Amino acid sequence: MVVDGVRIAYERTGRGRPVVLAGGTGMPPVAWELCGLREELVRAGFEVITYAARGVAPSDAPAAPYSMADMAADLTGLMDALGLTAAAMVGYSLGSFTVELLARTRPDLVASAVLMAGAGPVTAVLDAVLAAEAELIATTGRMPAAFIRLQTLLSSLPPAVLRDDEEQTRTWLELLGAQKDLWTSADGEVGQATAADTWLRDPHRMAALADITVPVLVLAFEHDLYFPPRTGRAAADALPRGELTVIAGAAHGGLLTHPKETSAALRTFLTRH
Repeated sequence: MVVDGVRIAYERTGRGRPVVLAGGTGMPPVAWELCGLREELVRAGFEVITYAARGVAPSDAPAAPYSMADMAADLTGLMDALGLTAAAMVGYSLGSFTVELLARTRPDLVASAVLMAGAGPVTAVLDAVLAAEAELIATTGRMPAAFIRLQTLLSSLPPAVLRDDEEQTRTWLELLGAQKDLWTSADGEVGQATAADTWLRDPHRMAALADITVPVLVLAFEHDLYFPPRTGRAAADALPRGELTVIAGAAHGGLLTHPKETSAALRTFLTRH
């Protein structure tokens, strides 16, 4: 599907009330299949729409930088072209920013929303990560692959796994090393990083949550270094119809490390809303 000159790859699976899944930074649509969430929602009677955001193969990667307005406009154009309205929206990490913006600017498209591992104020840890990414982009034009692997590894796995489970940690490191082909081009990687940085540093972002009137589940992971439960609670409290669920034992990568618990929480919320 071409949206304002940008080719956006997507898939529709199942029949029923539509659920749109918006992935995190560099996240290919197949990740929703690997964690089992797509099939879980199809079995629950939903139609599931997944897509590759701009910059992620096989979608196009326009020249960087990007903004969250760009990312949201891509999804808006896709949903309009597919005739989707009043859909349930699930965003993970960067995808949460897209869903949050859509819920404010195109409420006709959003019946309910899940903000997973991506809601709340910026913590000191996240502030340091954003600063490091911005400096690397400014000095080298991109982020080194080794840095991305390390950053993703340390944030995705729970502390006990990183400390004690050598086999799982090395398996993740190998998987992360194979992710170099996920990006359409370097513009995609830099573009998504700059979009996230600008979004998170917007001083009005938290106050704007009050403008979202649909039911919203803030789904946090217990050991998430970027969006811990305390920031999720702040977001849920700021939302007129917000609620918080915490997945015990999981870090930022809980969608993949704790798929059963994550899918159950999402299914329960989406069935109610």
